[in-house]
Amino acid sequence: MDSWRIINVVLNGITLFNSIMTGLICIFIIIIIIIYHRQNQSIPILLAGHTCFSMLLSSIVLTSMTISSLCGFIGIELENSNNRIWCIYRGFFIHGFLCVVYDSYALQSIFRFCRVVFYRRKLFHSFKLYCILIPIDIIFALISISPVLYFHDVIYLSSEYYCQTPFTNLGAMLYIAARLYGFPLFILFFIYSYLIKYLKNLNLSLITFDARRRALNNTRDFIMIKRLLIQLILLILLGLPSVILLFIFIITSHLPSITYRIGWLCVSFSSFFLIFMLIKYTSPLRDTIKQLIKKMSCQKHRIVPQQTTQIPMRTN
Repeated sequence: MDSWRIINVVLNGITLFNSIMTGLICIFIIIIIIIYHRQNQSIPILLAGHTCFSMLLSSIVLTSMTISSLCGFIGIELENSNNRIWCIYRGFFIHGFLCVVYDSYALQSIFRFCRVVFYRRKLFHSFKLYCILIPIDIIFALISISPVLYFHDVIYLSSEYYCQTPFTNLGAMLYIAARLYGFPLFILFFIYSYLIKYLKNLNLSLITFDARRRALNNTRDFIMIKRLLIQLILLILLGLPSVILLFIFIITSHLPSITYRIGWLCVSFSSFFLIFMLIKYTSPLRDTIKQLIKKMSCQKHRIVPQQTTQIPMRTN
């Protein structure tokens, strides 16, 4: 096995590990939500569950792609003409589910935006509304990324042993990047900029208890939107290696052989980072996990009192 093949196997191995770990953590979070929060009509928990489920789907697809690539590099080719349709749809769904993940950030920011600006309109921050918006968000994400399927941009890459939109198809790659990152980033930037102006122009000269409480809630929601924006920017920055390799191809017309492995490796690290940020910034979820860890720790260190047996005294 030559050195390049070893490098590809190692990169695929790391990607596979990250994807599996992300999927397991997502399953753990979903189980916690079902067991401990299924009766609470909490919109933050609902939106966190939406993000987590979308991330689980994307990690499953990425795991499948990575296994195909890993097996191919060690001489076991899994893809053939019989399952090529599944291969193409899998290449489509990886982009579609990642769209849903990033769009879920936009949906979280819209919820915070409505709580600040339309705080009197209960419909805009009702639990039932977001139960409807989440399926719409998923359908919209899949439809909006479907042109790559319609124009047959997803093809089998014999050098990678799976199907994907090739980096050499610049038009399709630019569309995917704009839809995947540009759309949710635009929504977050717009909401963040609008709220800065809105909160500055808010007249708080007559401070009542309700106004003070609303101002505090507004500040919390604004901070949450800021965190969402920072997380999304960090996720985009994690994809910079792929962008650099793409620019190398544009300038030199040569695509480095590790481009696709680097790209999916960055995606796997992004998902791993994202799931921990989701736990950290979703207070009810974080508190539940802390309580579970504390409970398990107490049970582990609990001292079980020893039972003493009394020896009967002999009577003469």
